[in-house]
Amino acid sequence: MKKPEFSYVRICLLLIFSAVLFAYSCEKQKKDPLFVGTWESVEQIDIGDLTFNTTRTLVLTKKTYEEVYVIRIGNSSYISAVVGRRGDLSVKGTGMTFTLKELGTCATDNDGRCTADAEWYGPGTQYYSDNIQYFKLTLTGEFEAGEFYLRLRIDTNGDGDTEDQGEDIEFERI
Repeated sequence: MKKPEFSYVRICLLLIFSAVLFAYSCEKQKKDPLFVGTWESVEQIDIGDLTFNTTRTLVLTKKTYEEVYVIRIGNSSYISAVVGRRGDLSVKGTGMTFTLKELGTCATDNDGRCTADAEWYGPGTQYYSDNIQYFKLTLTGEFEAGEFYLRLRIDTNGDGDTEDQGEDIEFERI
């Protein structure tokens, strides 16, 4: 009877190749944490006789964040302001720490009108220098995430609670 033509070396190489391929395919199947994604929160804020309709879009990766806050007066399509923050993100358990690196404001169209897009400015720019005093460089908070929702609780004004406007926000995945 004839012996198989495979040598032990070939069998070992085949096993090693199979193990590497299996490990690679398992790594590719790992899913991102539930908080990773693009999120949106729409809110109406009434101040006296004025109504502001706001849309907050938050993009989270495992290590970064970008938040763009678009403000319209009433039901107008006219955008009155855009406020942006982006930087580094660290997550431990249900805690998130946001470290601000850049500020954003509305990008303008050819007619000089504010668009929903943000232009970004970092340290050393005039816009950043003029406005960084209104922002905290580091914010920490708690989050809950599901497949289609994200809830953030962040004490943005440092008063020890998350009961103020904009400190307990629910987002939907978009």
